[in-house]
Amino acid sequence: MNIQSLISSKYIDEFIIGEELHHGCIQITPYRNKEYIKKFQKGFLLGADSNFAESNGYIDPEQNIKSNKFNIEKPGVVSQGYLFNVGFGLSVHDISFNAIANLSYKNLKYGEPVYEGDVLFGKSKVIGIEVKKDGASNGSVQVKTIITNQRDEIVIEYVRQVLLRATPGVKMNAISNLEIQPKDINLNLLVLPKEFKNLSKDSLGNEGKVFEDFKVNEKYHGNFQKSINLVDFSWLQISTLNDASVHHNPNSNFIGYGGAIKSTVEGEISCHMPHAYFLGMLSGSHDAPTYPGNIIQSLFNSKNDDDEKIIGSFVVKEMLEINNRNDLGILKIELIGEKIVTEAGMKAFEKAGFKGVVNIKDGKIRVLTMEMLVAVPKQGAFS
Repeated sequence: MNIQSLISSKYIDEFIIGEELHHGCIQITPYRNKEYIKKFQKGFLLGADSNFAESNGYIDPEQNIKSNKFNIEKPGVVSQGYLFNVGFGLSVHDISFNAIANLSYKNLKYGEPVYEGDVLFGKSKVIGIEVKKDGASNGSVQVKTIITNQRDEIVIEYVRQVLLRATPGVKMNAISNLEIQPKDINLNLLVLPKEFKNLSKDSLGNEGKVFEDFKVNEKYHGNFQKSINLVDFSWLQISTLNDASVHHNPNSNFIGYGGAIKSTVEGEISCHMPHAYFLGMLSGSHDAPTYPGNIIQSLFNSKNDDDEKIIGSFVVKEMLEINNRNDLGILKIELIGEKIVTEAGMKAFEKAGFKGVVNIKDGKIRVLTMEMLVAVPKQGAFS
């Protein structure tokens, strides 16, 4: 039997609108959750501080089962950033193993909290296909992915569009029947956090803010910048079952996995909203390639230690009130990731034939844009 027949990954011409793909499952261990938070310097207290989570009512309903069965005592809340990557990773082999690029995310909603030791299951439904022109050797598939826990509760769902190669030698006919996604998420469909109450002012740290402190159209910069090395890129993929080969291929300059860029940017800006509870994402895109800093320096003989350094920030687009929730408000933010482009980075772009170099300004280029909804506590939630 040809080994390729054992692989479930598909080319664009093999997808059928309406088909459902089941992605298997993964258990999130305490080590992986905590290692993720440490590697990407996530300062969001719900995932990073188990005592804080417990004092705010986040107690695993199955903690006794996990203690007896898996020796997991007091399971902590899984970082929502790691949950995003786990959901994405589960679907890679069936959806985007042969991807050229992940084009966009739409209408993402977080559901029930996930706790360490939970087992997550994934499935996706094909809802659209687009091929730009007759005779094309690639096209994009649009899928809706739903991740559930062992109690069959939805923990995250989203729509993504992926650019894929066609089967070698196959030429596609033009087609466009993508499902139109809403521009806004219905607030009534969001799963809100537990009540913020009796919070300590000290938990805000030096730069943390309450809802009333934020201002519309204000830009907030992260309190550190960092490049990502190949080990951390690879660790995130391995720990989430993401086996997309493009990220381990010298011919692609080991192009970095976009989930690690998102994780890095969120870690950098977490100082401003340590109590943040992520509710959803209206839209998101990866705008330019990023490479492992240590690898790109080696490939192109760079002596610059800061190559591919990521710079995170966000702009508050809107401030929303929720009926009957005086303890919190919702921020609609544009999450922004930029990277410093150095000599080695330019050589990598040239080798890849990346045409977006015209967007480099002041030595930086946008690599990530995401419009997100985040709940943060109001002043009255603090004792």
